[in-house]
Amino acid sequence: MNIIFDKKEGYLYFNITGDYTGKRDYAKIIDIIDITIRYGYSTILVNVKDLNYHFDTTQRFILSEHWVNLCRDAGWIKTAILGKKEMMDKFTENVINNRGIEFRLFSDEQEAIDWLQKRPYPLSI
Repeated sequence: MNIIFDKKEGYLYFNITGDYTGKRDYAKIIDIIDITIRYGYSTILVNVKDLNYHFDTTQRFILSEHWVNLCRDAGWIKTAILGKKEMMDKFTENVINNRGIEFRLFSDEQEAIDWLQKRPYPLSI
């Protein structure tokens, strides 16, 4: 698994290619969070369209829980994942969102960017 990143207006863009090999790649996933913190960002777009992977439900749950813990420890990173439409599922999105992390799956890059750049509504009392 190879990761490159680029600073964009308001978010970091990560492009992940190669083969996902399971737990051996967890350290590289942590690198995404470390880079995000190092550059002072709180929103990221992670492109996995050229990543070879297949997760069963258990693997999706474990990886989702891992992502939640990393994002919480880093200060609540808003994440858009860009992937092939047939690989995007609501299970992962629901697991992560239900734990308080802003996370969405997209197959269209512009939709992902628009969502990342959308600011939350201000609270009023």
